[in-house]
Amino acid sequence: MSTILSRLTTTRIAWRALTAAIAAVAAVTGSFAYAGLSDGFLVEPASTFVVDATPAIVVNAVLETLGSLAAPASFLLALVLAVAVLTVLVLLALEVEAYADAQYLAVPLTAGAVWFASALATGNPIAATAAAVPAAAVVGVVSVAAAHDPLSVRRDRTVDRNRRATLQTGFATLSATGIGYVVGRRRTPDSSVPYLDGGISPPSEEQSLLTRAENGAFDLPDAPGLVSRIGEFYTIDINTIDPVLERDDWELSVTGLVDDELTIDYEDLRDRDADRFYSTLRCVGEDLNDREMDTAVWTGVPVADLLAEATPAGEAGHVVAHAVDGFWNTITLEELERSYLVYGMNGRVLPREHGHPVRLIVPGNWGEVNVKWITELELVAEDRDGYWEERGWDGTGEVEAVAKIWSVDRDGGAVTVGGHAYGGLAGIDAVEVSIDGGETWTEADLSLEPDGESEFRDAWRQWRHSFEPSEGSHDVVVRAIDGSGGRQIEEPSGSRPDGPTGWVSRTIEE
Repeated sequence: MSTILSRLTTTRIAWRALTAAIAAVAAVTGSFAYAGLSDGFLVEPASTFVVDATPAIVVNAVLETLGSLAAPASFLLALVLAVAVLTVLVLLALEVEAYADAQYLAVPLTAGAVWFASALATGNPIAATAAAVPAAAVVGVVSVAAAHDPLSVRRDRTVDRNRRATLQTGFATLSATGIGYVVGRRRTPDSSVPYLDGGISPPSEEQSLLTRAENGAFDLPDAPGLVSRIGEFYTIDINTIDPVLERDDWELSVTGLVDDELTIDYEDLRDRDADRFYSTLRCVGEDLNDREMDTAVWTGVPVADLLAEATPAGEAGHVVAHAVDGFWNTITLEELERSYLVYGMNGRVLPREHGHPVRLIVPGNWGEVNVKWITELELVAEDRDGYWEERGWDGTGEVEAVAKIWSVDRDGGAVTVGGHAYGGLAGIDAVEVSIDGGETWTEADLSLEPDGESEFRDAWRQWRHSFEPSEGSHDVVVRAIDGSGGRQIEEPSGSRPDGPTGWVSRTIEE
């Protein structure tokens, strides 16, 4: 008899745990339906915790193993963590109800526990209510459905009744999750953005650069043009849910070793004289031939204009750029003086994924230096480790020159290979191609130069080369020569700590 009672008790606990998990999923669904992918979504603080708490060795291993899938994996882990924490809270409420033998006590306990945890995590009491109500509703529905029938003599079947109630509620919650997802996506801040001056097209100066790039681009299958479309431009940052910072709430402070600290808002920035320019961003953590390199037409104000007003002190040699999401990076004062505070991308308002309302663009440097959602420029005397430097990276300097093979096109008997080459501030003067594994080399055709009015040649160029293949395989190798005459480094290296090097190769079979 004791064995049967023990088994019955264990079974009841297991089904209470399943009820708790279903309630936790309902809470996350309600939170998403209310807040979408914003800072009111209770998974967002879980995501921040995952990012901050994960040891650097694990972060680097995940980045090297998963590459572009690292961010979705981080979000999934945060989602599981949030559900697990809420499951424990609801299960505790159910256990208290069972211990007290007070029917329906778990309903208010669940509502209170989920609301408190969500409010504490998000700082948003209304969003917390959107999580607490569905969780309490699940517990309430299961409790009502599993209640004893006073006219029944089959009291030994209460576990079966619990099972049916839990499963029925679980299926209902699953259906509601689909609806909640649709609602939450509508609540998620829209990534489609208006043109800078309103209307139905980019402003004339931005349009001129976009048209020039479009007219000068090669038609390379499976490769972007000379300007990347916003939706196809790579995005990498420390967040699984991007921060929502509205332009009316944005301010930038210039602090530290300056004679006069300066603070400007978005309207102040837009009122200043702006530049329009091509600039390429390349991720320091990419594999050698990856697609984590793109170019846009940016609109922004030279940081030098702000520095002239703040007046850096004589001992200032470096600048720490701080972002609203807790990210920071350090560059030299000289690099900052050639940088821009950017609020436009391809003639549109800067999208959220790219740092809305304002980000930093540092021409010629690795992507991590171009801080999104920037809020402070702190001038300091000495170099400091940035966010990624504390985690074993060193990608704050100028990029390594690279030529990538992104396109292979067969037309009749000819094969055309092509791609993009980028050399940072020095630009690209030539790309050499070998179809025999590096034994002999031929100079490839190059697309147009970057904007001739720009001080820097900080934009990629397309290259292409056609040949008549013989039978068998061809080992195509490509290398870039930058504007200073330097040839792309031949020796291969991984991306960590300071970016990948090596010649890109691809085998083409005939």
